[in-house]
Amino acid sequence: MARCLAEEGGPIGVRVNSVLPDAVLEGSSIWDAGWRAARAGGYGVKPEELDEYYRQRTVLKVNVRPEDLAEAISFLAGPRASRTTGGVLTVDGGVTAAYVR
Repeated sequence: MARCLAEEGGPIGVRVNSVLPDAVLEGSSIWDAGWRAARAGGYGVKPEELDEYYRQRTVLKVNVRPEDLAEAISFLAGPRASRTTGGVLTVDGGVTAAYVR
């Protein structure tokens, strides 16, 4: 969808890019609504082990934080990316199953 919008908006100067995050647990209330237990159960871990599970499945062995997403969005919206449209920026610590193909 973002690429289609980039093509449609490009001629009038509208840029559209995508940020692809993974498992932002910190500061998200969605994980308090039963999602944490359900997701942990799907992976065969305890809910309190979910953060570590996500960290260990990344190449960089990190968890993605809200400020990591904010930095990526700020970059794409700012002047340093003013010649970028239709782009995809993953912010996931390197989840190999999610690499852009």
